[in-house]
Amino acid sequence: MIRKLLIPLLLSGSITSTVYAQECEKLLSDGLYSFTKMTNTNSFSHDLRTYYLSETFKSDMKSGKWGASLTIPIKGVPFSIGANDSEDKYTELKTKLLSITELNIGAENAQMLLQSVPNTNLYEAYVNCVTKNGQNNLYGFIQGTNVETEDAVVFTIHYRPSSPGDSMPKVTSFNVYPTSALLSGKLDVGESLKGFTTLVTCKRPANEDVILTIQTDRGSFSSKASAQDNMTSTKEFPIGTIITSYLNYEQFNTVTKNHDKSPGGIFTSNKSKWAPCDGRPVPNSKFQILTSQINVPDLRGMFVRGLNIFDPYQPVPAVTKEKSDPDTRVVGGYQSDSFQGHKHLDKDNVGVLISEKQAPNTPRQRYTVEGTAAINTEGRIPAGYGDPRISTETRPKNISVYYYIKIN
Repeated sequence: MIRKLLIPLLLSGSITSTVYAQECEKLLSDGLYSFTKMTNTNSFSHDLRTYYLSETFKSDMKSGKWGASLTIPIKGVPFSIGANDSEDKYTELKTKLLSITELNIGAENAQMLLQSVPNTNLYEAYVNCVTKNGQNNLYGFIQGTNVETEDAVVFTIHYRPSSPGDSMPKVTSFNVYPTSALLSGKLDVGESLKGFTTLVTCKRPANEDVILTIQTDRGSFSSKASAQDNMTSTKEFPIGTIITSYLNYEQFNTVTKNHDKSPGGIFTSNKSKWAPCDGRPVPNSKFQILTSQINVPDLRGMFVRGLNIFDPYQPVPAVTKEKSDPDTRVVGGYQSDSFQGHKHLDKDNVGVLISEKQAPNTPRQRYTVEGTAAINTEGRIPAGYGDPRISTETRPKNISVYYYIKIN
């Protein structure tokens, strides 16, 4: 079924606000079908209700697909459900949903439903659609915001005639690369666009960009969705990105679906997306291909520090000596702890030269001025600056976190 709306232009050359909502709500529904993998029975409000009643929705919520929480408007009343909520909460949601036959998500609820959803730009595309629909000074083909999820892309094409009497574009060529990616929205040669917004839905292959090209008698349109595993893609974190997280490895794997493409759902260096920064080998990963490093950095117990030079052709002054690292280092290089060289000056004479040597630093071996008793300076001596914090290392105040690195 071709996913586009048959919306006629009014003689005034503008489209009513009701039609704006219909056009953009179609984008909303197509995006949610791609995001949730709902079964399409041609009744979006019915399908959405069915999805929320399913065990698939509960699994998606608990895995973090919808973020930490989701607010669903039921009979105009917001109902919030969280990833860590109890079974009683999910039962309460089902009870409310069973009291209705359809679940209508209109423009007034789109922000509530979609703005916090991770791994998709559905809300951004929806807002862009509403904005473009209202800009009557734009004519011809207008690039909308494509809806991109982990598995699919909904290409969004807008077209507005320059005047009410102008005919809509007639398709002379329609191509999707790769051809197997096309799911719905195909335009036949000789067919005319029938509305302000046309939607074409495609699968997103792991290692190939998806490219849509449409030629018409009124001009051409093309758009591209980068491959999921494209190392240069800006849609996700690039390979080699290190992030801090409050989540342990098991929780992190669940939220990021880290091992979805890995056999057996366990860590494999050529299929898992992230690895803990624990020094493990990652052969055949994209990280190894890009960096020629077989192991990820081991950041257990480590602080991270910026190199002295990020860009060898840096258009900024070099870092000052006071701020720079005194060692010449490369990325991933280890640097042991150290303590800046210094000396202590005592206000009173607490020691004398003995055999042309200064008093040793061991507290029990220090000497006082001749003729006085020895003073034991061992232990914690506040000296007016608070109670000393003694440990086996020198360190700043800190909070412990997990480090993960993108490897595929």
